[in-house]
Amino acid sequence: MAQTAPHVVVVGSGLAGYGVLRELRKLAPDARLTLVTHDDGHFYSKPALSTALAKGKVADTLVTTAAEKMAAQLKLDLRAGRLAEGIDREGKVLLTTGGPIFYDRLVLALGADPVRPPIDGDAAHRALAVNNLDDYREFREKLPDGARVLVMGAGLVGTEFANDLVTSGYRAVVVDMLGHPLAQLVPAPVGDVVRDTLAGHGVEWHLGRKVAAIHKAGDKGIRAVLDDGTEILADVVLSAVGLRPNTDLARNAGLEVDRGIKVDQTGRTSDPDIFAIGDCAQYPQGLAAYVTPIMAAARAIAPGVLGTPTDIRFPTLSVQVKTTTYPLVLLPKPGDVEGQWQLAEDDDAGLKYLFVDTNGATRGYVLTRDRCQERMEMDKLLIEALREPAA
Repeated sequence: MAQTAPHVVVVGSGLAGYGVLRELRKLAPDARLTLVTHDDGHFYSKPALSTALAKGKVADTLVTTAAEKMAAQLKLDLRAGRLAEGIDREGKVLLTTGGPIFYDRLVLALGADPVRPPIDGDAAHRALAVNNLDDYREFREKLPDGARVLVMGAGLVGTEFANDLVTSGYRAVVVDMLGHPLAQLVPAPVGDVVRDTLAGHGVEWHLGRKVAAIHKAGDKGIRAVLDDGTEILADVVLSAVGLRPNTDLARNAGLEVDRGIKVDQTGRTSDPDIFAIGDCAQYPQGLAAYVTPIMAAARAIAPGVLGTPTDIRFPTLSVQVKTTTYPLVLLPKPGDVEGQWQLAEDDDAGLKYLFVDTNGATRGYVLTRDRCQERMEMDKLLIEALREPAA
């Protein structure tokens, strides 16, 4: 007798959640699929949020596929506007604000929440973090023409937003505790060029500093005070100091949690009937929050959910930084690998830096300007190098 396909419940309607649902529907045309999401369930590209201003996008025009169409295409039961409140693992029930939902397999695609640094002042609550479509809608609505925007954080998101703001007629002031933009991703000389290039387009930098307090200034403005006493007047504050994997639901259910929800190489959590994917998941290799690893994980987790455990095979995870004023492609160095950045090329085509580990192997790279075209070649070289057996 043929085995009945399981009822799969997915929590989260981002790229990870919908990615798994697409793969599941390909493999199991008749499976019962339910999507639970606290938002409206529309599909859109989250990376597009940090380039939307220059493209003239408002929140509604960032939606690529409406929730109703996604539900119809994937033949799923969409439970939008519902918050997942708990998991009864013994009874295999997801508890939501819309009532309990029984599952055979559960996939957690919970994403990550913006880090909220402790800041004093009567306007600290006005700091906005743009992590989803509703956040972007609020940010855009509060952005007057020619606004001066204080950006807290010069990592990937903060730097991309600064670029987007100044190329769209706004003014950006960036504050970061580290010494140069993208400090955790690129060597200092590259960060310095990014800083100087964006400064040439109007970005004001306060590096090696942090925001200590945010006070009201006038009816709608703010006055930020840095830790050295410097005061910055702005119309809007954008917080881009990082993301923290959303693990509360899993932790409260007794699943193993570290920085993220711990999963094995197949995406399975410490409960064999529960999987995790995307920004909330911590794979054996660590966190992997970019688009490429999410899609790779979805392709492996779907067959695992249906009963065929499949190892996730992550491709080379290079990243295109969306700084149009100074194009940049990079492969971040592995977090636990010792080594140093070495300059390989510096000419009119741009910069090329390689991260070389203590064994002399290249484990990461940064390409700028025209050298960004070497991305596929570099990825191929690194893949081949990692496949070579150790001497």
